[in-house]
Amino acid sequence: MSNSRHLVAVDIGSNSIHLVIAQEQSGFIKIIRTQKQRVFLNQGLDDQNQLSQSTIDAGVACLAHFAHAIADLENVSVRIVATHALRKAENSQQFIKAALRVFPYPIEIISGTCEAELIFQGVAHTQPIKGKALIIDIGGGSCEMVIGQAFNTQLVHSLELGSSDFTQRFFSDGDINAKQVADAQRYACEILKPVADQFRQLGWRSALGTSGSVKAIHLCIQELYQSDSISNKLLKQLKDQLIHWHNYKHIPLKSIDKQRLPMLTAAVCILSACFEMLIIKKIHFSNGALREGVLYGLSDSRPNLDIKQRTINQIGKQHFIDVTTVQRVTQQLQVFSRHLSSHQQPLSKAQWQLLTWAAQLHLVGIAISAKKHQHHGQYIIQHCDMPGFSAQQQLLVSIIIGNHKGKISLPVREDAYPLNDLLQLMQIFRLAIILTKGEPSLNSLISDIHYRQDSLHLCINPSLLQQPPLMKALEDEVSLMAKAGMTLRIATS
Repeated sequence: MSNSRHLVAVDIGSNSIHLVIAQEQSGFIKIIRTQKQRVFLNQGLDDQNQLSQSTIDAGVACLAHFAHAIADLENVSVRIVATHALRKAENSQQFIKAALRVFPYPIEIISGTCEAELIFQGVAHTQPIKGKALIIDIGGGSCEMVIGQAFNTQLVHSLELGSSDFTQRFFSDGDINAKQVADAQRYACEILKPVADQFRQLGWRSALGTSGSVKAIHLCIQELYQSDSISNKLLKQLKDQLIHWHNYKHIPLKSIDKQRLPMLTAAVCILSACFEMLIIKKIHFSNGALREGVLYGLSDSRPNLDIKQRTINQIGKQHFIDVTTVQRVTQQLQVFSRHLSSHQQPLSKAQWQLLTWAAQLHLVGIAISAKKHQHHGQYIIQHCDMPGFSAQQQLLVSIIIGNHKGKISLPVREDAYPLNDLLQLMQIFRLAIILTKGEPSLNSLISDIHYRQDSLHLCINPSLLQQPPLMKALEDEVSLMAKAGMTLRIATS
């Protein structure tokens, strides 16, 4: 594609080196390949902060491998950033000179605050941030903490708190006991103490954790306690469980990379200290991090454009969605919304968002086949990459799209969203689709719509009786909804 280009980000971290390749077109970034190799640069530093030759060789070999991965890319922009380990290494230039021979792009050794800024941008560009957000990234050698809103940071700090360093200091023999855990957490609290007041005073609405250490903790808590969020209570339970296992070699968890296990306890102690000093109640894991921030720094995308809308716009272009039909469906939904509000039954913001997202994407399946295109659309939306959307939002939009016409199939997982609320959204959306097939003036089709207990009452204008195909579709809809346990009553007024 002549108007597309490739973006490449390389993140040389303390415990691993990451490569991300993305394609940018019309301001939309699609990640097409990621690679990671374990290279423990931090562990390759001696007492004089000199990187060993074997560590340099391992890092250079990794970059040589990455060079082959991007060799055939056209119209490419590349940025390589290095963090704590190379910041600390006295012979970092020796590493950089060797790396340039195999990967001929400049390596930036960025400051901790620059790293924190990029981490925030990585999160902000890959998921929506409502209000002020606290971002915590625990790396191998440092911990970056940021408070920001939208795409702007307000408070940034980088601290000498790393899972690799803490492992060597407190858990070098692999053993885990209560004293070691208490000592590690106490030491982390001391490092956090000078900045904790600033973070508490500024405050935040939501807290997010990024990168490998927080991801490992997130996976542990998912596996052990079936929770998608990390709470103070669950973090304490995880600490107790680690002490019970006595040694990282006895940790039986299947969701964690075995190479990550030696550093798990240190990461838990650091995050526990963050919870204690900043008085965090709960934190969620975010996939966005430093390398995504680097990618978006290379891109031409507009930072003020809503992430979700940018995603929807790109999907619409890829599948040649008819914008006129989308506009008519959205207008019909607006008519419904006004009537429901007049009956003190307003749609919530979240409900309205789900309906409008579904309206913009419900025709996506036609690109495969017009026959049963709702099922094709559901599959596409359920399985495509949708930056900005949570897994639940993506699932709900796909369910609404898959049920916008024809037989109604109830979701297998009813825990994703209250079933009655989902059925009501389906009812409203299906009726909007039917009525947009009528005469152009949408306001003239109905005089009212409202709920009476569990029944949806639709009052149509008498003129609609002169459109037999539309009336037949509404009559069929009454039957289809009844089979799914929903009641639709139609009257003229």
